[in-house]
Amino acid sequence: MSLFEPAEVSCPVCGELMSFDLCTSVNADRRPDLRLEILAATFQRVPCAACGTTVQLPPALTYMDVGRGQWILAKPAPDYANWESLEAIARDTFSLSYGPAASRPAREIGRRLTPRITFGWAALREKLLACEEGIDDVTLELLKLAVLRSVSGAPLHDDSELRLIDATNATLVLAWLVSATEQQLSTLDVPRGALDGIAAEDDAWATLRVRLTDALFVDFSRLLLQPV
Repeated sequence: MSLFEPAEVSCPVCGELMSFDLCTSVNADRRPDLRLEILAATFQRVPCAACGTTVQLPPALTYMDVGRGQWILAKPAPDYANWESLEAIARDTFSLSYGPAASRPAREIGRRLTPRITFGWAALREKLLACEEGIDDVTLELLKLAVLRSVSGAPLHDDSELRLIDATNATLVLAWLVSATEQQLSTLDVPRGALDGIAAEDDAWATLRVRLTDALFVDFSRLLLQPV
């Protein structure tokens, strides 16, 4: 089920104390409306009664969609600094809930799920959008690496990230975002057929593909931080 618990936060503009329902778990099979809110970037947004500022709470939840085969531990963007230890926690959590350490009925459900961990709302939305579009997230991350190699002047910094934000039958729209605010620095249209090109060059991408396929944190940034 989808779970919420009462919480409070101070408005970052005026300091007013704001009460809200903090989501700790989303079951998209039972609450498809919550999935749509995440995709629309309206989920967990709270208006301040004093000054009107809209505040979006950082993700700190598990997301499950059995119908689409997704299980995601979504963490706040700043937690990315500890991605290695948190990936291990996500792996253990999934194992206890739906993997080898779970009950037999739960294991049956787990066989239909692909576990992931994400950091920030943009990363979570990207996983949902890629799934909706039938895009393999490993191939998508390899495509981002290809973009980095071919596009000069990319705003690659510690506080930025490259995300899929839209897709059509012909085009993928990628955007460089400021991680903390999701401010768009620039966008790039990539032919959707480029995904097929990455998949076809399997030998060239084989080592990197294996490293991402075995991971729960499927994001090209980990490949930039770890030696081959």
